[in-house]
This record gives sequence, C-alpha cells and structure tokens, in this order.
Amino acid sequence: MLKGAIFSLHDVLAKAGPIDADLFTETIKLLRYLKSRNVEPVFISNRVWTVTYKDGSPPKSFKEVLEAQLGPVSYYIGGQNGMPFKPLTAATTHILADKGWTSREVIYVGNTDSDMRTAQNGNILFVNVVWHGEGSSYGFQFESPLDVARFVDCLCVGLNSWFWTIEDDPLRVYALAPFSTLSSQYLQAHAYSASARATAKDGAGDAAFWGRLLAARVYFSGLVDEIDYITAYPGHSQDSKPTVIAEALNIFGQSLRARYIPDLLLRHSKATKSQTARAAGGSVGIDNQLSTIMLNPNPLKGLGGDPYKSFPVRKHKTVLLVDDFCTEGNSFEAGRAFIEATGAKVICLSWLKTINRDYHALAMPLKITSPFKPLQLTETPPTKAYSYHAAIASKAAEVDLAQLHARYFKWAWPKGL
Repeated sequence: MLKGAIFSLHDVLAKAGPIDADLFTETIKLLRYLKSRNVEPVFISNRVWTVTYKDGSPPKSFKEVLEAQLGPVSYYIGGQNGMPFKPLTAATTHILADKGWTSREVIYVGNTDSDMRTAQNGNILFVNVVWHGEGSSYGFQFESPLDVARFVDCLCVGLNSWFWTIEDDPLRVYALAPFSTLSSQYLQAHAYSASARATAKDGAGDAAFWGRLLAARVYFSGLVDEIDYITAYPGHSQDSKPTVIAEALNIFGQSLRARYIPDLLLRHSKATKSQTARAAGGSVGIDNQLSTIMLNPNPLKGLGGDPYKSFPVRKHKTVLLVDDFCTEGNSFEAGRAFIEATGAKVICLSWLKTINRDYHALAMPLKITSPFKPLQLTETPPTKAYSYHAAIASKAAEVDLAQLHARYFKWAWPKGL
C-alpha cells in the first residue's frame, strides 16, 4: 500500500534557528522506522538548507546531516535538476514520476499552509505534524513522530483489504470488518466491535482511531479517486448528534478535495430503532428509513461552513455515504434512493458489518419526484437479498483489525532504532 512519504523540512524536521536535539532524534527515529517498513522517506524544499555549528565546525547541507543518520536519501530542491517549486502540482508529480509511485502509495508530511496546498494539488493525503507548532489548520494533526509512526504501522499498512463488499452496479457497499460482540465464531471481533459501538453510540471510545482508519482505507483503496462529496447517514431522530467521526470526515474531505457535507440527508421524523422494534417482538424494514428522511436543499460546505447557494449533488457526481454499522442495509438503501434521485451516484461505506445478516437492496430504482420533501409511501418497496456470506471478500480482515486495534493503543518504538 504505502511506498513513500514526502517530507517537507520547515517546521517538520527542524525549525529555523537552534535545533531541538531531542526532537530531532525522535524525528530521525521516525525516518528510520519508515525505512524498516519499506516506506521510503524523501525530502522536498524550495531552498538549500545549511546547518552551522557553534563549535566552529564547517557548515553542512541539511542533506549531508540526514545522510549521516540514514544513508543516501532522495532530496528535491525547487529550481534544481528540473524540480518545480512547491506548492505547484508539478512538484509532487515530478517526485512521483522519479520514484515510480502513484499518489495512492504516498503520504505528504508537512506543517504549513504551503505544505497543505502542495499535498492537495498533488491529491496526496496530508499528514499535518505540529510538534514544532501549528502552521496549518488543515489535515490530520499529529503531536509527535511516534504518532506518525503508529499511524503508518497500524492504519496505512495494517489493513489492506475490505472485509465485506457488494459491487453490483449501481449498488456498491463496503465494510472494514465484521461486527460482533458475542458470537463464538467471531471471537477476534469482540474487542474492536465493543470499541466501535462505544465510540459510535456512547461517545466513550476513540473517534480519532476510527476516523483515521476509515479515511486511510478510503485513500489507500483508491475509492477517494471516485468521490466528489462525503456525507454521513443521520441518527434516528431530528435532534440526533452528528456522527462522532464528523471531524475526521471533514479533514479528509479538505485534504482530498472531496468536500464533506454534514447535513446532506435530513431526518424529518423520528425513525424506530431496530433494537427497539426487536425488544417489542417486531422488526423494521426499509420503509422506516424512507419515510423519515429527505435531502437538504441548502446543505453546509463542511463543518461550520456556509450553505451552498445551489444544491451541489447532481448527475456525474459521486457521494460517499458513511454509516457506523451496516445490518441489513435499510439506512444505506434509503440514503442511496434519495441521493440517486438527483442523478448522482452513491458509494456506501460502513465501519463494520453485522454478522450473519443479509443485505436487502431495493429491487428497482425508487421513483422520488421531489427528494427535498418527505416521501409518502403507499406500500413497502420490494427488495433483493444479497447473501452475507457470499459478500465476504477477506476472511482475514477480522484478525487483521483485531491485531492492529490492539497494537494501536499500546504502540511503542521498536528496539534498535
């Protein structure tokens, strides 16, 4: 998955002025660790950096200082050897062509707004490191070199396939891993499933972990290249809180020019929770969702953004629709029906897929003449079942996620760096 990491110098490897020796040592650990995981660090700057010494030793270029620690490195300086200046798109294009990488095999590690624009122009995931101070408010922020190393180890190279997929155009549904807290058949899933449920339902888990994990999978899988907008399915009532990973989805959208729309789907009436219906001896179907949502004609441009002047979702656009758990697909199918009524395409993505439950998709496109108004159903539309077991794409995903989830929260530098 990940082959390279492009490092800016300014406020990443060092600040102008005296070098913080302890922090520089930690940063070198990060670079050595990346190399140990077969991820090549390369360096980009718009000017030559020189290191001077108080003891009167001869000055050295920063490249020489790095190579004394790491061995030979690829070091790109704007205006030299055909290297364009950042933040031009051509800067990252030049590096990718030189190294034989695609944009989905690289992350950009920077700090400043110029770094953010360089990454965005190159369509590369921006890793915003703030251990020298915050230079940009964009991107996923990392407080230490160890945090970046953990991100790479657990979330960039630790999970490289989807657990559960349906790809039957126009229906596309993906899930990271199985959801189970009790089944003896899915013992490895218990710990991370409990964490996901606590995070999504109770706000007691770790939203940063799940948000970063989901964003990393969308990025490295290539799904990001297909989407124009990201939205999350709303809670069961009109006053439900936004998804706990809203900030992560917003950051991801900013980084990759796939804007997050937090309120694209509105809940106009309270929907019955499936567990409430089961406790009463009943069940809920897709009509429970279809009759309680609609599209927002004036959605927001990201978290805290202004409303769109004209509705953005239309033909030739693709929306990534995110939900925490997928059971039988009622939420996804309702959201998909309303969004597709605009002519747009939809890709559905859940954190986890409830085990042993088939997906029930709408058997035919639902005619919604006005997706901005509540839908008046006269009967429950027919559905087509997709087998849970037939849609399993990677049986290893359960163990992979269990291991990386456990490793993430106790991560430490390997010995010998």
